[in-house]
Amino acid sequence: MQQKNILIVLMAMLALQLMAPKNSHAIPAFTRAYKVECSTCHTIYPELNEYGEAFLKNAYVYFGKGQKAAKAKGALPLPVLKATAKPTGGTMDVKGEGDADKLSKLKAGAMGSSDTTTPESAQEVAAPAAVPGGEAKPEGLLLAAIPELLPISFTASIHATYDHSAVNELDLSTRVLKLNAGGNFREKAAFFATYVAYSENTSNITSTTSTTPANNSTNINELFFIWRHALGTPINFKVGRMQPKLGLWKSNNKLSTTNSFAPYAYTVGVSEFRTEQPQDALEANAVFANRFFIAGGVVNRKDQNTKEGYGHISYKFGGADYLANEPEVDLDKEESILDFLTVTLGAYGYYGKNGTPNTTAGVPPIQNSYYRTGMDLDILYKLFRLRMAGVLGRDDNAYLSNTPTEVKSYVAAIEGEYTFLQNLIGAMRFEYQDDGRGLVRRFIPTLAYAPLENLKVALEYKHELATAYKATEGSSAQDFTNKIGTLGVTFSF
Repeated sequence: MQQKNILIVLMAMLALQLMAPKNSHAIPAFTRAYKVECSTCHTIYPELNEYGEAFLKNAYVYFGKGQKAAKAKGALPLPVLKATAKPTGGTMDVKGEGDADKLSKLKAGAMGSSDTTTPESAQEVAAPAAVPGGEAKPEGLLLAAIPELLPISFTASIHATYDHSAVNELDLSTRVLKLNAGGNFREKAAFFATYVAYSENTSNITSTTSTTPANNSTNINELFFIWRHALGTPINFKVGRMQPKLGLWKSNNKLSTTNSFAPYAYTVGVSEFRTEQPQDALEANAVFANRFFIAGGVVNRKDQNTKEGYGHISYKFGGADYLANEPEVDLDKEESILDFLTVTLGAYGYYGKNGTPNTTAGVPPIQNSYYRTGMDLDILYKLFRLRMAGVLGRDDNAYLSNTPTEVKSYVAAIEGEYTFLQNLIGAMRFEYQDDGRGLVRRFIPTLAYAPLENLKVALEYKHELATAYKATEGSSAQDFTNKIGTLGVTFSF
């Protein structure tokens, strides 16, 4: 009976994870607005490449080749890729005569792409298309900073899951439809919104250990405004419902369509808090010296009178910087491993409280004070990418009881990713999770294929081993193994 109950709980957790809409910053609205390919900012949609990260960190301001070229009138022509090649984010300073083939490899390596298009002179490249806010825009729209195109798009996901241990072994019921909107107003302000128009099985959110926040039902998942470079400073202010900037990667910044990174998604006790959880917050962030990013904010959680705080720092070595400027390349020098190596380090901290502080007079509050502190590492070398993430946490009353139970959590993940073809990427992830209820290890291989840039097919397998795991506080500790396969299709339009 106990085993059956555990299976039911795990099935519910799996279904919630699969049907949970993930936060998204990858929307065709940006593709339409800037007239670029999806691969300008993504490896395989929705995983971001370094130019997508630059776009995100700069409040959706595009540092494309066309804009920078326009600002650099009079510059001498340099070898650049054909217009049909994978697009670049910014400019590359090239020294020496070298050979053009090496330049192509450098460009392809920096982008995690196998494309090695032969360079040609700048004169042969087609003129950049007009961008929103450019000279081709009607004067009325320009004065009002209204985009010419309505910046709205849709994202849909359909999953087929096979779990040999489940009652319904083959489940085809997971479907999500989201509406996305985003853009900027003349590089002074920006906005982003995600509305979950339809999500299957939200009525099944009953477990307090669910990784799905309540606002993942049909509702506004994210809606925030950004004041970019406030008062002429490098600082951007974000306000609204958002995913606070903690880890290096957004929740959707991955190949997998179903499995979030455990350090970002795990919960402790009866709290639904996760580092990737959208929350009502005010955040300030900025890029300094092109490669140093810092963010900090205050969270105003619903039904809580206490404010929570967080901070993030990250630094990037090699590759394009956070403004999408590519590194200096000297073609006369001997090839070095540093020519192809990009390393990004990040660290963050979060402090908060949950519970019942606002009770009636005479009733003592029951609260849980907790913190999370984590580090991330992202290494890109040619077509190989390695991601590492780890977090330490502490909750002093994890189950909100009159007899507090302190829980320390240790969760880590490592994922290796290789680009076989420009539209075919494979990844292998290992996760270690000790969240106070037992030890869980996961092995998750993923193969993602994009026949079109706005269409992704992902085949995933999750092999999950749990040791002395308690599904709830009062349940018995059990060992179990889950073997779950998923075929997911995601498309945007």
